[in-house]
Amino acid sequence: MYYLYDYHMHSNNSPDGHHSVMEMCQRAVEAGMEEIAITDHFEPVSGDKEFKYYSPQFYFFDVLKARAVFADRLKIKLAVELGQPQLYPEYSIKLINSYSYDFVLGSAHKLPGDIDMGMLDYRNVDVRYYCKQYLRQLKHLAEWNQFDCIGHLDLPKRYSANYGVKISLMDYQEDLEEVLAIIIKNKKGIEINTSGLRQKMGQCLPSLDILKLYRKMGGQIITVGSDAHCAEDIGKGIKEAIQMAEEAGFRYITTYNQRKPEWKKIGHRKIGYAI
Repeated sequence: MYYLYDYHMHSNNSPDGHHSVMEMCQRAVEAGMEEIAITDHFEPVSGDKEFKYYSPQFYFFDVLKARAVFADRLKIKLAVELGQPQLYPEYSIKLINSYSYDFVLGSAHKLPGDIDMGMLDYRNVDVRYYCKQYLRQLKHLAEWNQFDCIGHLDLPKRYSANYGVKISLMDYQEDLEEVLAIIIKNKKGIEINTSGLRQKMGQCLPSLDILKLYRKMGGQIITVGSDAHCAEDIGKGIKEAIQMAEEAGFRYITTYNQRKPEWKKIGHRKIGYAI
């Protein structure tokens, strides 16, 4: 039996989240989750480097209140998704040093100049150029190294699928291996993000071939998350993601407590150690 947990979701403390922390926790219980991390966005941009929408005080209050309500039914971890923190390190470091998060997810949603990977028209741009730029930002993010896992590693394919354009970062394997090598050397991890199963691309991020490459190179740390922005999507695809990790050769999935990884053996409930 799998240990079911969801380590990527957004409440209404994110600008694109639709439900309260309490509503999301209730849905997580209904979906059979045993543990969740609510990773609301901290997403600085050039015109708002402090990302004032996000209030860590409100977020912590909501999560601590939910912990009291769901104490015997659900583990709720304090977490944050940092958007391109390597571009605005001062503000991201200040945030994670000031508050006691259990888990920090690092993601690259935008390129320098606030170019959003989700806003490109992939039919009318140089896809190769933008994939190379995206991988360059992933490398800078990996080198920044103040996160626990990198989120949705092959993000461009999520958006390109909406234009009928297929992207695989395995076409840029040398660049990709540079990124993965840094992650592994620094004892960080990557997530299996299941949002793609609900979208046009019809697969997780990253794809199985990238996950197998990461494992072959010595990668050990894997988290799973739905990237839910509404309560109804919590837990969707989690079993499939764990099965995918197992197919790629992983024996453990990873949870976090006070920024320290703990391993759950796939198929068992006891905590183990990665080997």
